[in-house]
Amino acid sequence: LDYILPMHQSYCSLLTRGANLQPGTTAYSSTAPDALRHWTPTQKSSLERSEKGKKLLEVESKQQEEWRQKYDSLGASEREKMTFDNFQWAMEAVHSRAFRGDFGALDGGEGGPLRKIASLLLPLSALAFGIIYASDPSMEKYYVPLAIAAASPVALTIIADQKGSKEAVMLPLIDSANHLQEADSVIEYDPSVDGFVLSLGRKCLVKEADGAGERAQVCISYGIRKDSELLLNYGFLRGVTMEGLKINEGDESRDVLRQRLADEFINRNP
Repeated sequence: LDYILPMHQSYCSLLTRGANLQPGTTAYSSTAPDALRHWTPTQKSSLERSEKGKKLLEVESKQQEEWRQKYDSLGASEREKMTFDNFQWAMEAVHSRAFRGDFGALDGGEGGPLRKIASLLLPLSALAFGIIYASDPSMEKYYVPLAIAAASPVALTIIADQKGSKEAVMLPLIDSANHLQEADSVIEYDPSVDGFVLSLGRKCLVKEADGAGERAQVCISYGIRKDSELLLNYGFLRGVTMEGLKINEGDESRDVLRQRLADEFINRNP
């Protein structure tokens, strides 16, 4: 807790309606200090060695332009309450900390409209199959339409998965857990406690050993994330650690770590 609180002090301020979001306030701690937007031009140039690296730099530049446009579109009274730096910090917090998905009772059902339609089509198609089979066991005339009806719930579910959910939540403390894509963690809204519940499976516990002995940490899954998204919004890559790196306290450039991230991204995405 002593580690988590300082890191989330300004983050929690945002979630409590920005009590200290005022112009001139000391800069807030970044929720993603190694996200690509914090890299220097020299550090970013390392990504230009691959086409996908160049594409990522273009995406980052476009993201910054969009954030500036969103800020400029605010009314004068709203802009008086925060500087662009404050606004950018808040956008970074959302992009690096928000969880997006289906949270059950939060939306009165599992998933969006497509999943609801799919859940209704499944029993209806089964009912139609039974009625037609009772009247015409050969079903020669109805084979194609029944096949389409039977396959439609699966197709709708696939489309729903590709579109994703529009629901997003920000959960301090829970989001402090490191990301492990394979972790079998589940976040659900529980109306009985009017809050979110994190359930952890066996894959969430990661054991590590070094000279100091054996220890374990709890990881959760942020979902399936590509390297480009992780580097753009989170500032890390799967499998890349700070092990063996010497980063001096107060070293804002973080050259060594960011060079390691750039090299690994290029190796994976030539």
